Amino acid sequence: MTQKPVSATAYLPLLVSCLFWALGHPVGRIILKTVHPFHLGAINLIVGFIVLLAYLAATGRLRLLGRFSTADLLSSLALGAVGFALYQVLTFSALSRIPASVNAVLVSTNIMLIALFSVIFLRERVTWARAVGIIGAFAGVALVTFNRGFALNGGLDLTGCGFSLLAAVSFAAYTILGKRLVERNDPLIVTSLALFSGAVLLTAFSAVTIGFAPLRSAGGDAWWLMILLGATMIGIAYPLWFDRLKRLPASRASAFIYLTPVLAVILSFLILGEHFSWPFYLGGGLVLGGVVISSSLR
Repeated sequence: MTQKPVSATAYLPLLVSCLFWALGHPVGRIILKTVHPFHLGAINLIVGFIVLLAYLAATGRLRLLGRFSTADLLSSLALGAVGFALYQVLTFSALSRIPASVNAVLVSTNIMLIALFSVIFLRERVTWARAVGIIGAFAGVALVTFNRGFALNGGLDLTGCGFSLLAAVSFAAYTILGKRLVERNDPLIVTSLALFSGAVLLTAFSAVTIGFAPLRSAGGDAWWLMILLGATMIGIAYPLWFDRLKRLPASRASAFIYLTPVLAVILSFLILGEHFSWPFYLGGGLVLGGVVISSSLR
């Protein structure tokens, strides 16, 4: 029996999701000129959760929550600390220090780290091709980080780069820890529960550490951009992505994730005017190539 061909338009929602995730880097950089990273992270999660909850309610998928065991329910909530609260703190702290293009490339290594963690913790088979991909991606990270010269005072905030790489580790850990969970439960419900706990934790953390008084001077433009970011990056992108994953061949659908850093660099150039020397683009190519090889070959 021949498989029914998939039209090109069926992949459009995946492209839209990647575009929203990519747009978060330059837009986030603009917002962080007047908003603290903790505040941006908290509002991003709150808005994203509200939009996602509305989608689940409108589509009748909230009833799937009743199928969760108590252990899976608690595990989903616990994932929010690593996959959303910690990730938001790290990635937006990085974005406040380094160019959006650099953050986008460094954060994209989470896909390569997932492949590496799968070998270490899930005992998946490692091949020479995967090893080469992982080594190549790490070489690319070095070129991206030191694109202005291999010196500690090369002009790029190394603390920001460290935050960005730790954000990649955080999301990779979230994916590995939640792998079994999403295999036996609805992935979007698991994401929603993690998103809820992440929003609560980061809001509480922000209240205790810096308070919310500085948000009063953020300005209307910053507020609209924050709402837009949360609604698109989480509330719209996640449902589109998971819906397409169910309907399309997994290998083809997952390949779209590699577009995110590429689109982010292009958008950062168009919106922020960011441009770099050739080591950055060579390093970005090595990261992307390494990510593709290490995550797609088994």
